[in-house]
Amino acid sequence: MLNKKIVWIALGLFFGSCASSDMKISTLAEGLGKAAEKLPKPTATIEKFDIKKISLRDITFTFDIAINNPYSVAINLDAVELDFSAEKNKLFHTATSKGFKVAAKGKAVSSFDVTLTYESIIKLVQDYNSHDYLACDIDVMVIIPIPKTISNAPESVKLNFKLSQKIPAIKPKISIAGFNVIPPSQKDIEDAIKKSVVSAGKNVDPLKAVNMFRSLIQGKPVEKPEIKPEDLDLKFKVNFDIILENQARAPLKFNSLEFYFIVNSDQLVNGNTTVVSKNETTSILHIVNEFSSKNLTKAVINAFKDGRGSFTLKGNTSLHLPPEILKHPLLLDFKEDGNFNLR
Repeated sequence: MLNKKIVWIALGLFFGSCASSDMKISTLAEGLGKAAEKLPKPTATIEKFDIKKISLRDITFTFDIAINNPYSVAINLDAVELDFSAEKNKLFHTATSKGFKVAAKGKAVSSFDVTLTYESIIKLVQDYNSHDYLACDIDVMVIIPIPKTISNAPESVKLNFKLSQKIPAIKPKISIAGFNVIPPSQKDIEDAIKKSVVSAGKNVDPLKAVNMFRSLIQGKPVEKPEIKPEDLDLKFKVNFDIILENQARAPLKFNSLEFYFIVNSDQLVNGNTTVVSKNETTSILHIVNEFSSKNLTKAVINAFKDGRGSFTLKGNTSLHLPPEILKHPLLLDFKEDGNFNLR
C-alpha cells in the first residue's frame, strides 16, 4: 500500500501544475489581447463631400474616402455601406460595389458617387411640397478587411462617419406655351433658290413655295408640293415659352439655359437663352430661335397637321443655391417630356 504522505504530495504536485498551466494560459491570452490592441490599424477619412450634380428627378452626391495602410502588405477596400435619410425618414441602405487597393505602408483616395431620386423622398416625406430645403443625412460605414497574414489582428476594422447636407425640394412641372412659327418670306425663298445647288430648286415659283410652307405650318394639306422642304435651307423663325414650375417650394434660380427641343422624336431647334422671368417658384424662359426647312421632317409636319405634338426638352444650366446651402454653382441636367399645342 502506498504511503499516504506520498499520495498527498503527488496530488499536490498535479493540481499545482494544473493551476500553473491555467495561469499561464490566462496570462498568454491577456498578453495577446494587449498585443492586438497595440497593433496599428488602418484609418479612413472623408476627404471631400459635395453635391456633384442635380437634375429635376435626382441628385448625385460625391465623396472621397482616403485609406491609410500601416501594414507591410497591401489591403483592399471592398465596399462602403451607406444609410440615407431625409428629414429623419430612412430612405434606403446600400453598399457601393466599387473597391480599391491600398499599397503597403501607403495611402489611397477613391471617389464614390451615389444618386438619390426625388421620387423616393416624396414617397416618405408627407409634407414634401411645403419644404424649400430638406435635411439629408448619410451614415457611412467603411469596412476594411485585414490581411490574414497580420498576426493577432481582427478580421476587419469598421469606421463610421455621419454626413449632412441640405438639398432643394424639387417637384417639377414643365410646359410649353405660345408656340409660334413664322415662315420665310418670298424674298428669302428667292435668295435661297439662287444659292441652291439642287436642280429642283431652279424651277420653283417663290410665291407658290411661300404658300406651301404657310400651309405646312398651319396644318393644311398640300396636294402638290412645290418643293421638298429639305431641298432648300430656308430659315423659319420660332418663339415659345418654356415654363418651369416647381410644385415644392425651392426656388430654382438660374440665368441662362442651353437646350435641345425635340418634336415628335425629331430635333427642331437647339440653342441657349438668357431671357428668364421669375415668379417665386416659377421660371419662364422666352425662346427666340430659328430652324431650317431641312428640319421639317415627316414627324414634325405631322405635329403641325395635328395641331399638337409631343416634346422632349433636354439641356443644362447652372443652378445657384443660397451660399449657406452650397457655395458653388451646381450643374443642373434635365430631360423632360410632355405634350404641347402648336396653335
